[in-house]
Amino acid sequence: MSDENIFDVTDYRGKRIIFTKKKLKEKSVTHPELLNIIFLKNLKQTIIDPEEVWPDYKERERIVCCYKKYSINTYVKAIIWICDNPCHVVSAFETSFIKESKYLELTRLK
Repeated sequence: MSDENIFDVTDYRGKRIIFTKKKLKEKSVTHPELLNIIFLKNLKQTIIDPEEVWPDYKERERIVCCYKKYSINTYVKAIIWICDNPCHVVSAFETSFIKESKYLELTRLK
């Protein structure tokens, strides 16, 4: 793992995923849960072994959204750019619902 990465893991598909310090700094402004070490550990697990994976509504060929239960009422959502090698975490946050499930034209990937 590089000093520039928060983590470097292999996802459920066997693909390498990195989350950079630069992206953490950028996204933690609007998603302060990214500064919580417990949330980050759960984010890592969400990428390694998600409960649900959906294509992104707007960028279906480039982005997937991984979800894992975080609390009774919330999920960790990891948004992954899958076009590069390694793939990158675009954003991540806590959410109360799986947004992509409401779109009938989207099919759950996992």
